[in-house]
Amino acid sequence: PIKAVVSTQSTGSWGDRVGAVIKDRVENSGHKCSVWDPKVLQFPLLQQPIQMIPDKSSIPQWLMERKLELEEADGFIACSAEYNCALPPAFTNMLDHFPPSSFRHRPIGIVTYSMGSGGGLRIQGPLKTMVTDMGMFTVPAAVKVDFVHKKFDEAGSCIDQKMVDYVDRMITEATWYAEAIIAHKATHGLPSAS
Repeated sequence: PIKAVVSTQSTGSWGDRVGAVIKDRVENSGHKCSVWDPKVLQFPLLQQPIQMIPDKSSIPQWLMERKLELEEADGFIACSAEYNCALPPAFTNMLDHFPPSSFRHRPIGIVTYSMGSGGGLRIQGPLKTMVTDMGMFTVPAAVKVDFVHKKFDEAGSCIDQKMVDYVDRMITEATWYAEAIIAHKATHGLPSAS
């Protein structure tokens, strides 16, 4: 059920490497996984989120397809670098294109990384606040990857088993919550939006 990974990549290759570990571990646990990378998708600077556009026929097809992909996901993983003690603008810009209803009532795992000892810890709080406001709830097993440049060999393979174990634990929790919500939704539906 963990289908979409919302991943933000730094200018270097560390984000690509952390994202590859997440994708591999999600798929290894039997789930589909797609990686959203602002470098690749290049969302335009937000003018209006989808829900605020009066003429829905003017919304680009690629954007509606991305919205549908979000709505079909049972859970998410957000992977973000820390830029100057803040979330990267390209990451928040990408998510802000979509209405909270595209995310609501689903778990999200948080992975942050940095080249320093904090591992992106300073952005975990703001990121949790942001995704909670969008209707998701964070799983307890957040992952912080400190000294990210020391976690991979020259070929780009992860050499830190503890990092892999932490990612696996987060995926297990996200899966548990997603499956619990799916089961409950089947018998009770979703809460009213009003």
